[in-house]
Amino acid sequence: MKLSEMNIQELSALYSVAIDICREYSKMTDGYILATGDNVLDASNRIPSDVQNTINERQQYFAIKDRITNELKKKLLTEIEYE
Repeated sequence: MKLSEMNIQELSALYSVAIDICREYSKMTDGYILATGDNVLDASNRIPSDVQNTINERQQYFAIKDRITNELKKKLLTEIEYE
């Protein structure tokens, strides 16, 4: 189902899942940053491939969360009537 076809409750549930996944990825990358001191997460710093994959996956999920957020904002604006 497309995001635009979901109601606010469905989007909200999906948003909660996305937030949880993003939080887990943030913990993983934060752990790497603390362990190595590489606070830029720059691939040119010779980040191990498994860490780089985690960073790439993290970015994908943050992009998904942003898409859900944008759709929620649109739904709220269209469904809430102002007097």
